[in-house]
Parts: sequence; structure tokens; C-alpha cells
Amino acid sequence: MQWYKDFENEIAQVFIESQRIIATFPPPLNHKGLSYLSAFDAHQEESSKNYICYLLPFWLKELIPLKEEDYVKLSVGNVFAMLYFFIQDDIMDSKSTLDRDQIPLANLLHMQFLEIYRSYFPSNSLFWAHFNQYIIEWAVSVSNEHQQDYFQTNLIMTARKASPLKLSSTGALVLSGQSDLIPILSDFIDHVLITLQMADDWIDWQDDWEDGSYNGLLSMIQAENGREGDLSLDHIKNAIFIRGVMKRYAEIASANHTYIQQLTLSIPYLASFHETLVEHLIKDANLIEEDKLLQEKGGLYYWLSNNTM
Repeated sequence: MQWYKDFENEIAQVFIESQRIIATFPPPLNHKGLSYLSAFDAHQEESSKNYICYLLPFWLKELIPLKEEDYVKLSVGNVFAMLYFFIQDDIMDSKSTLDRDQIPLANLLHMQFLEIYRSYFPSNSLFWAHFNQYIIEWAVSVSNEHQQDYFQTNLIMTARKASPLKLSSTGALVLSGQSDLIPILSDFIDHVLITLQMADDWIDWQDDWEDGSYNGLLSMIQAENGREGDLSLDHIKNAIFIRGVMKRYAEIASANHTYIQQLTLSIPYLASFHETLVEHLIKDANLIEEDKLLQEKGGLYYWLSNNTM
């Protein structure tokens, strides 16, 4: 995981600066903001590791030459945008009473993102047209994924829930005078985000099934099942552990990696991050297939294989 280890110092700078800014929020939003931030801090053992949100500007160093402080500031801005949109997701997904402070906290986070990015981009900058585009992509994706079943009908739209992530990469290209690369870099990132969403959907499939949330793996199982109506837990487990859906699921991620390797951009760290995601999906799919073969060979053989050194 060189894509992480090579930037540990930079990550520390990003979270220290983010903490410094959030600490200036009026109470109790400063305390709640710091608590919320810690849930995504890569250095916290139990945190959600949203690596791409804060590492993307640093992964682009070879492609986009900027001052070191600019990578840090773009990353900090992305952290604030990330937290803002995660709160929106929490609000949309929650079926219980929410902490009312989440809404004002989200607005303070969004304000800080704008303050950082406005310091780089005047109102007439090309950047803001892309800002509008990414917000619209996010809005369309989160509003229509159930009705449109994007995993079946338009796979790239599954990445668009994370379109605001591209604000840092697009901003860096505009700053470096390489705006002509925005479409191809956006395409590269979109394909990484497809696989990242697939990895999340594999981890979260049972929670999503229970909550009724959209999930790409469940969409694939439904399509292969050829049935209308809700999937039962038995149908899902049968598809995963008997009918080999994970192998076919991982093949989609693998095809994504082949696609980004054929693009004319060389972004080794981002490509390596994507390869890690693909490898985890393939590994899990292979483990399921191996386990299935052991069970097919008989109960005693299966027991011995799982209980001997």
C-alpha cells in the first residue's frame, strides 16, 4: 500500500489543519465537528478509511506540478466537501431521529470548502462550471439510483454519487493550466469510483438489504434471478455462496482496471489504489469458490480443511 505509506506525513498535515479549522466553529458544533472528523481520520484505528477523498491531490503530483502547500489546501478543502456530503447521505438514509446539529454543521463545513477554493478560483474561473456539473451529477445519481437501477442500465452513474470528490483533481488541473486533461482524468477517476462503490456494496450488502438501500451487488443478483419483487435473504446467500455471483461481480471490477490501464494518463498511485480494490474483490470471490469446492467434497473433508494446521 505505497499509495498510503508514501503520504502518511501529508495525511497528518491535512487532518491537523482540518482539526484546527473545525475547532474555531461555535460550540457545540466545534466539538461535534471534531468528533465527526475523527470518524474518517486515517490515523484512527476504528475510522472509515476514505483514502481517495484526502489522498487524491497527492496521488496526482507526477501529473500536476503545484506547490506542496497547494496539495495540502486542496486536500483539506476536499475533506470539508467529503464531510458535507456524508452528512447529506446520513440525512437521506436515516430512518430515525437525527441530531439537529448535523444540518448547521454541514453548512459550516460547506462554507469552509468554499472559502478554501474561492481563494484559488475567482468567480469567472472554469472551475466553477465543473463544480456545478459535479453537484448536478451527485444530485441526479442519489435521487434516481433506485428507479433507474444504474448498476444494470448505466454503470458510470454509480460513480456519480461521489462526483464532488473530483473537485480537488479538477481544481489542480485548472491551477496548473492543464484544463484540457479534465475529461480524461474525470473518466479515469469515475472508473476507480465504480470499483470503490462495488467494494462498499460487497461489504454493506446485508445492511443495504435490511434498510432497502440501493446496492450494486443486490442489483446484479436480482437481474440474474430474473424475478420481480424483493429478494429474500436465502436468494441472496444462494447467489453469493452457491451460484458464484461474486466471481462475475469481481470480473466487472477487473475490466475496469483493464480500461484505466489503456488510458493515456500515467497516475501510478491512483492505479495502484484501484488495483488494491480489485484484488480484494477477486480474493473474496476466490475464497467463496474454494469454500464451495471443499463443501462439495464432503463434510469430513471440509471440517478437516478448516480445523487442521
